[in-house]
Amino acid sequence: MSKGKQRFNDKQKLVNSNNQNSKQNKKQISSDSQKHYGKSDVTVKRYETKTHFGELLPLLFIIAILPLIVRIHEYDTSLSEFPWFSYSNLHVDVFLYYKQWIFITVSIFMVIMIAVKAYINKSILKFSPIFIPLAIYALLAFLSSLFSKYRIYSFTGVFEQFESVFVLLGYCIVVYYVYLFIQTENDVKFLVHALLIGAIILGLIGLSQFLGHDFYGTELGLRLITPRIYWNSLDSIKFRFDKNRVYLSLYNPNYVGVYVALVLPILLVLVIFNRSIKMLPIYLLAIIGLVISLIGSQSKAGIFAISVTLFITVIFFWRKIIKYFYLAIPFLLMCIATITLVNKKYDYYFTNQLKQITNIQKSQPALTDIKTLDDEVIITYKGNNLKIRFIVEVNTEMCLFDLSDDNNNLVSSQIEPSNGLVTIQDDRFPGFVLTPIIYDGMYGFAVTIDGHEWKFTNQTEDNTYYFINNKGKLDKIHTAPSALFSGYEKYASGRGYIWSRTIPLLANNIILGSGADTFVTEFPQQDYVNLYNYGFGDLLLTKPHNMYLQIGVQTGVISLLAFLVFYIMYFISSIRIYIKSRFEHYYAKVGLAIFMGTISYMIMGIANDSMITVAPIFWVLIGLGTAINHKVKDIAYSSK
Repeated sequence: MSKGKQRFNDKQKLVNSNNQNSKQNKKQISSDSQKHYGKSDVTVKRYETKTHFGELLPLLFIIAILPLIVRIHEYDTSLSEFPWFSYSNLHVDVFLYYKQWIFITVSIFMVIMIAVKAYINKSILKFSPIFIPLAIYALLAFLSSLFSKYRIYSFTGVFEQFESVFVLLGYCIVVYYVYLFIQTENDVKFLVHALLIGAIILGLIGLSQFLGHDFYGTELGLRLITPRIYWNSLDSIKFRFDKNRVYLSLYNPNYVGVYVALVLPILLVLVIFNRSIKMLPIYLLAIIGLVISLIGSQSKAGIFAISVTLFITVIFFWRKIIKYFYLAIPFLLMCIATITLVNKKYDYYFTNQLKQITNIQKSQPALTDIKTLDDEVIITYKGNNLKIRFIVEVNTEMCLFDLSDDNNNLVSSQIEPSNGLVTIQDDRFPGFVLTPIIYDGMYGFAVTIDGHEWKFTNQTEDNTYYFINNKGKLDKIHTAPSALFSGYEKYASGRGYIWSRTIPLLANNIILGSGADTFVTEFPQQDYVNLYNYGFGDLLLTKPHNMYLQIGVQTGVISLLAFLVFYIMYFISSIRIYIKSRFEHYYAKVGLAIFMGTISYMIMGIANDSMITVAPIFWVLIGLGTAINHKVKDIAYSSK
């Protein structure tokens, strides 16, 4: 045998030996992986079981502690310059101000952590295409705020909102931070347990409010949320919600519905997958607390979102339902029976809520318009116009009215000489009464229409007619354009009106919006007639009660599209992963749970806004869902 052939044979034996060793190593890795993950074939290293507590503490804070922050704070609104706001800028916040600034502080800390990681690793940070639309959303939010006419509110937060541009940027940072720092199953479990603990605490608060013993109404609760200088006047502090109404620490019962809609589906999915007897009562405690809070909040949108999400959840469990039909059918019947009994016991609560959601009726108010013009006030009532001219005799100080219709024909009326009160005798304007008044040293008049007074004056520098609003300020009435929900303004507790007047605003905010937290300045607050007609006459509308309209107006329609693309990418990725999944490892179970929670939150976004009370939790969870989806894909790839 030649030496060359001998060398070739020796080399071939060495290669075969290496291949055999490699196969044995792979088998060993696969065996270890199966012990850790079940049937999935994943390379598991020792360090992957570690929990990175230090890196996860900001996320723990956002999920479990931030929603609980309640503290009374007196501040300057800087809104008194507007005619639709009160003369006083001084206002008191309880639920939002400190949540905003603490969240911003945590976001800055996360930016520092990301920068440190990039410096230490000396490498490019992880990237995924899903972050492209998220970055576009962040950029447009910042530019919209930077070029906003009212950028002061965008950068500091505004009255009853406090979701400044720095908060919006913080949301985007949170998503990337979670994606970057979630490394192991124990990291995921850490955040799930944080969510569970937060839900239990909020559930206990909700129970106290539902039973009429609101924790924040007790002396201890008030002392915790009130600065010491106000302790002598604790008895004067009252919350605006009715007894037994659940608002938790989330500013408004509506956001209780948002929180429960986000968290409850997650816990329900996890309790289905739960195999730990010790964890079962903890899950049930949280779930019961959330259900009680939802009922006590009276959030119809929350009930609807959760119902739709649970139906979608069933689709993902089709394999298990078929396999365990003998358990699934009795369980389903038990759930139906329980809901039926609870519904009956509480005066058909669920049925009535569903009826209200589906009750879509057209409405047409009698009073449709008031125009405050240069030389007259025109009131439109049931299609008929009443023209009013107000005349003050300088010498006698007598107040006279010139009343006519569209054809300039005099409208019949009767005057009482003793007080100058004028009662209209025309059937087209039934019950109309005009009364001379003196307001702030000026002569004016009030028109009583269907029991409600509308006050006007023309005794101003420009001698034109002004409406005296409920803030005691002079303003012009401007009827706002309407779209889509015209005639159905009373739908969804008046949301139809807000949506119908917000949709036209999108046309002016396509590329750049009005700026973060500037909806209050963008909405037609001078649409006084319709505000009154649809139940908002004494309220200032600071939000559109629709997350998508909120984004479209404040940060622009393109930013809204970017946000939707971001979620759709996550949605499609989740559908592809979980519709075929057998849920044999922890990542898939939690991934499905979070996916269901985000679906419910996005449904809630139709009837509620993004708010600093709940939104940070959503962004942490969608970041976690994105990270988990990435890991599940890696598991599937490595098992091939």
